[in-house]
Amino acid sequence: MKSKARVVVIGGGVVGVATLYHLARKGWSDVILLERKELTSGSTWHAAGLLPLFNMSYSAGQIHKYSVRFYHELEEETGMDTGFRQVTNVRMARTKDRWDEYMYYAGIARTIGVNVVTMTADDIKATWPYVNVDGILGAIQHPDDGYIQPADLTQALARGARNHGAEIVRNVTVTSLAQQADDSWIVSTDQGDIACEHVVSCTGNFARHTGEMVGLDIPVIPVEHQSAPRHPGVSG
Repeated sequence: MKSKARVVVIGGGVVGVATLYHLARKGWSDVILLERKELTSGSTWHAAGLLPLFNMSYSAGQIHKYSVRFYHELEEETGMDTGFRQVTNVRMARTKDRWDEYMYYAGIARTIGVNVVTMTADDIKATWPYVNVDGILGAIQHPDDGYIQPADLTQALARGARNHGAEIVRNVTVTSLAQQADDSWIVSTDQGDIACEHVVSCTGNFARHTGEMVGLDIPVIPVEHQSAPRHPGVSG
């Protein structure tokens, strides 16, 4: 493991590896990612991976639009399947207030170039025959919506990052972060220290712990998902 880097990214989930990839792609090849176990072993491996383009924010909408295009580009660049499937999305409105919200959103979407289709109840039924459209005023549809496999995406990003010169170190634990007088950082790990200009924390479930290393109280608490076993004869 190197002892100096321009940037140290902490956390090997999809956010951390995506950050590493984009830094390296922009030419910051002297970057390194540290992961305490294996890539995606935190919250990424069980993330839903939904990709809804619906967003009332102009800025976030641009990010979503970029993502749809980028996932195709990443597959071509790395030769790896990201698990991206475009299966569309239909959002139905039963009330005038909801319909007004959708029309407001449609204006934002069209401004930033996101494809959104307005649908009548008959259009919905033709697209999705199993749905009950009684009382439905209308709907909006994103033909480009879909879902992605977060673990597959992360592995593709990792290959792309390495191809651009970035380094990924697994099974290494960050133990402390210390800012120096010149605003640089010393990242201490159980395998040695790394001096760097910038630290990017992408630690997900461990964000609170990482924040404490630099005196930040981050109000994030990880919780454990539980699934109750289904009894015979019980549905739902």
